[in-house]
Amino acid sequence: MTKQLFATLAIALSQIAGSFSLLAEESQQEQHHCGHCAIMARLQAQQLAAAANGEAPQHKYAPDRFADILHLKLDITPDFKTRTLTGTATLDFQPIAKALKQWRLNAVDLKIQKVTSSHVIKATQSTEKFLEITFANPIPAGAKAQVTIQYEVTPQKGLYFRTAEMGYPAGDTQLWTQGEPEDHQHWFPSHDYPNEKFTTEVICHLPEGMEALSNGHLVSETKNDKTGLVAFHWLQDKVHVNYLISLVAGHFEKIEAKHRDIPIALYVPPSEKDQLANTFRDTVKIMAFFEKEIGVPYPWDKYYNVCGIDYMMGGMENTSLTTLTQGTLFSDASENLHSSRGLDAHEMAHQWFGDLVTCRDWSHLWLNEGFATYYSLLYDKELLGMDDFKFRLHGNARGIFGNAKDTIPIVYQGYNNPMEQFSFRAYPKGGWVLHMLRSELGEDLFRKCVKTYLERHQYKTVVTQDLVEIFEELSGRSLSQFFDQWVYLSGYPEITVKYSWDELTKQVKLNVTQTQMTNEKRPFFKFKLPVKLIVGDKTHHKTIAISKDKEDFYLGLESAPSLVRFDPELTVLAKITFNPSEKMLIAQLADQTDVIGRLQAVDQLGKKKNQVTLELLTKALKEDPFFAIRNAAANGLAAMRTPESFAALQGALDQPDARVRQSVVRGLTKFYSDDAYNALKGIADREPNPDIRSEAIRGIAAYAKPELRKFLVRELGTASYHHRIAGSAIAGMRKQDDSFYVRPLRRHLKDSEDKFSSSGFSQALGTLAYLARNDEANDKTRVREFLIGHLDHLKERVAGAAIGALGELRDAKAIPILTTFATADSDSAQGKLAQSAIDKIRKNTPPGNAPAEVNRLRSQVQDLEKQLKGLSNELKAMQARFKEALESRNAEKTPEGAKK
Repeated sequence: MTKQLFATLAIALSQIAGSFSLLAEESQQEQHHCGHCAIMARLQAQQLAAAANGEAPQHKYAPDRFADILHLKLDITPDFKTRTLTGTATLDFQPIAKALKQWRLNAVDLKIQKVTSSHVIKATQSTEKFLEITFANPIPAGAKAQVTIQYEVTPQKGLYFRTAEMGYPAGDTQLWTQGEPEDHQHWFPSHDYPNEKFTTEVICHLPEGMEALSNGHLVSETKNDKTGLVAFHWLQDKVHVNYLISLVAGHFEKIEAKHRDIPIALYVPPSEKDQLANTFRDTVKIMAFFEKEIGVPYPWDKYYNVCGIDYMMGGMENTSLTTLTQGTLFSDASENLHSSRGLDAHEMAHQWFGDLVTCRDWSHLWLNEGFATYYSLLYDKELLGMDDFKFRLHGNARGIFGNAKDTIPIVYQGYNNPMEQFSFRAYPKGGWVLHMLRSELGEDLFRKCVKTYLERHQYKTVVTQDLVEIFEELSGRSLSQFFDQWVYLSGYPEITVKYSWDELTKQVKLNVTQTQMTNEKRPFFKFKLPVKLIVGDKTHHKTIAISKDKEDFYLGLESAPSLVRFDPELTVLAKITFNPSEKMLIAQLADQTDVIGRLQAVDQLGKKKNQVTLELLTKALKEDPFFAIRNAAANGLAAMRTPESFAALQGALDQPDARVRQSVVRGLTKFYSDDAYNALKGIADREPNPDIRSEAIRGIAAYAKPELRKFLVRELGTASYHHRIAGSAIAGMRKQDDSFYVRPLRRHLKDSEDKFSSSGFSQALGTLAYLARNDEANDKTRVREFLIGHLDHLKERVAGAAIGALGELRDAKAIPILTTFATADSDSAQGKLAQSAIDKIRKNTPPGNAPAEVNRLRSQVQDLEKQLKGLSNELKAMQARFKEALESRNAEKTPEGAKK
């Protein structure tokens, strides 16, 4: 421990010395160089914390463009062994409004080798984030120019390697890029912001047997006999923004098809070739539907999907080359529990909304993501029908309603990090805004407006007002209020409705109260709410206009309605609280024309827990034609927790729809009895669907049965896609909280790491530590050593999981090694994880119960941490003085007119 801490101190001191050495060298040189599925939760938490502390947001705007980039050419040679690359970037450009003396490009941690230009360069400088090129003479506005930049880089973001040295299968070696929002600057110099569009070209040199994919069309594939490398030359000859540039290279298997003359394909790692057809089944149909629905032909040369190993997003709509998570792949054994359809449709919709027409800055991100979210639902409607469309729209609304305290509007410039914009506001709420417009204007006029929007702004960037102007122009409607309350202000209406019938006046009385939090950013909403009332065999459709905090509405009818439904067609994003009588709920459940009404009836009836409810839910589980109603009925029966409801669930295990069968099994796990255990054990032994079998395994783990030890250990060796059954057995072991499992689990993790996904293995490390936390010293020591052996794992997720697991282990002897991570870079993800683990160990290890040696080490660590903190402050002060001196010298050297 002591040696490791002093090593850290030595590094800090050497950095100070190095800084001043660099300053001395700089005085002698003219050129000088220097070297985002959980993200959103952290960023939103930071956002809320800042708001709670009264911190004013710093508004973000698109950067200036002093030069118009016409074309970017990248010539890349990756080294898979060292996970580095050498590159040459050539940018054709022209100054926009006035002569350009100095041009600044985004370039983070690029080791610049050489910069040349069509115009004489006076000086170049690499700062922490930029490459600055100063020309000897200003380049006149409108004059065409070119710069070529040769560089090397070990990318920390933007481009990611997946190699055998990192623990991935050798035959699956690949690299892939992820540019959105602004990460390409970590592997090539560019204007890394979406307010600039240009054509691109990518040449990638690879070992023979590998393949490179990029935007546009393949110009050539040429082998260099001297190097043995094969050059793949791709050209994107229609403009797009920087973050949409893509390079994916490595070993792949593929499946191909065509829509009209457009090539369509899916590429996957060779180990996943058996899953190709499942994920590809909708792609061609999606493109055909979108062309018909949107009215604008697919605008690019091809459409390829490619699966990236351990890809951090769900998907990324790079122009003509979408990257998908490997997690979208699934086996036949899972039946209909998994589908790539939604992700496939979402990313393809982006080829029009986001790629052809792109948001100009991140505050208008909903123009990309809202359209993609909504058009994915429209494809569901085309394929599966209106009930499925409504169900998914309803689900999106419920997700939005989980953010009742959010005060940020859809269009918002007060973010700190662009990733904060990738939230429910841009995705489901943005999609709901479009749905409300479509409901208000009608499908035909909506299609006309969207088609015009795309055609007028194709290959350009846009803001929300561009969309508003087209909808107003073609509809003749004033939409200012609509966009103000739904897009430029925050929130959504929450209303409580009370119903009564006046027999004397033959009127329905509706008392409506808006209950949402209101302030200057969240005023009361004004909207029209459809109401459906059924009297006998007649259906009445009414509309009430809500605009105040409290209002009464009176609707005349011939007699009291048997059913009252609000917004049955889902046209308004409003959270409605209405508690109809049991008699009305029964009528609502029987209405086969209203899928959401039936769903809500099942949810509300399930809370009543009486014999009538039991019979109704049992019938719905067996007979309702829509799977989601049957799922809800299973959930309701499980919530009742009676012998009768258990029998109803057990009698529904023969459901042919795997989604419902899974809900039934999940429902059985809510009971605790010998009958429930026996039913679940039978499913765990015999169910062929691995996902449903996994539900049963996790369910029986709640029981203290001696035979489970042998069973769960046996399940570790059961073959399944991505080792999912073993993962469920490990989750069961954690639930059992029995240290018996420590040795077989550690042995399995040691011998079978290659069978797990990175996330599955990471979770298993946490479980191993959890089970060993109260174990005997010998086993705890072996577990600690096993975890320490994974701290430097080249898979960042696994390394981070090992750090977290040491905290879970609660072994004070792990503090010294954790301290080296916490102090080496306290602001890094690993540094924060390590400090969190240390805090957890200290919290759970009272000093009086810790070994004397551990207490002594703890004291040493605390003293050294104080010393390091003092040295760190000195380092920061010295670096600040160094920076001031450097900036002062640069200011003296900078030619007049070169400053921005």
